[in-house]
Amino acid sequence: ELPLTAAPASGGRAFCPSCGAANAAGDRYCPYCGADMLPRTTIIGRPASPRLRRLRASKVRRIALPRLALPRLALPRLALPRLALPRLALPRLTRPRLARPRLALPRLALPRFPRTIWIVAVVVCVLLIAPLAYVLFPSSRTAAARHSPARISTTSTNSAAATSAQAAAIRGVESTTGLHYAGSCPAGAACLSMLSQTVGQDAAAVLFSTAGTPGGRQCAGYVYRSRGDWHFLDAVCGLPGQLSPLVGREATVHVPGSCANVRDRPSLKGGVVACLNDGTRVHIDGGPIYADGRIWWRQLRDWLAHDFLKAA
Repeated sequence: ELPLTAAPASGGRAFCPSCGAANAAGDRYCPYCGADMLPRTTIIGRPASPRLRRLRASKVRRIALPRLALPRLALPRLALPRLALPRLALPRLTRPRLARPRLALPRLALPRFPRTIWIVAVVVCVLLIAPLAYVLFPSSRTAAARHSPARISTTSTNSAAATSAQAAAIRGVESTTGLHYAGSCPAGAACLSMLSQTVGQDAAAVLFSTAGTPGGRQCAGYVYRSRGDWHFLDAVCGLPGQLSPLVGREATVHVPGSCANVRDRPSLKGGVVACLNDGTRVHIDGGPIYADGRIWWRQLRDWLAHDFLKAA
C-alpha cells in the first residue's frame, strides 16, 4: 500500500481503481468513469483484463457538470403617477312652483222658511222614503218575515173562531172567492162544495170545488186551531192537481231574494238543517202541523213553514 498518490504503472500509466481503465499517471480523476484516481488505499497489482475493462467501460459515465451561479437580476420598480380625475359639479335644478288659482265660489244663501214648513217637509220625506225602501228592497222584507216570531193574527173577519176545521175553512173560502157553500152544487152553478180535507196536528187543509162540473176550478183553505177554536189562515185557487202545498204534491219555495230555513222539527225552536233558495221544488209528504204561530209541512224528514210554499 502506498500513500495518497497516483497508482504506479509501467510506462507512466495509472489504472482507475473503479473501471480499470488506463489513465495518465498525473490524472486526478478518471476521464472514463469520473472516479477519484487517488483513493485512500491503493492496491498495487496487474491491470484489469480487457474483458473487465470493456464491461466497466460499458457503464454510463457520470459527468459532473459544474454548477453555474446566475446573478440575480433586480428589476427596477416603476412608480406610476396617480391620475386625479376632475370632479364634475352638476348644477342644481330648481323646479318652478306653480301657484294654483283659487276659485272663489259664491256662497248660496238659502231662503229662510218658517219652522213649520221645515217640519212638514221632513215628515213628507219620511213618509215617502219608507214605502220606497219597502218596494226597492224586497229581500230584507222577506228575511224579516222569515225570521220574525210573530204569530198569525186572529183579529180579522176571515179568522173568526169556529168549532170545526170544515166550518172555519168554509167561512174563509167564501170570503176569499165570494161564492157560497152548498152541499152539492147544481150543474153549471158556481158554488162551493167540499171535496176532501187533510187534518193534522192543530191544522187542516180543506179542498173545495167551485163548480158543479168535475173539470171546474178548485180552492184549498188552510185553517189552524188555537185555544180550542179553529181559525182561517189563507186559501189558494187553481186548476185541479195544481194546488199546493198539499200532502202528496209538489210545491215551490217562494222567498224572493232570500232562502227558506229547513228545520229538523216543526217549530221555530228546531235546528236549521238547510236553507232552500227561491224557486226550489220540494215534495210534501206530511203535515200539516200548527206550532209557534205557523203551519208546517214535512218534506223528506225535515219541515218547512207554510208561508214559504206555493204551487209548483
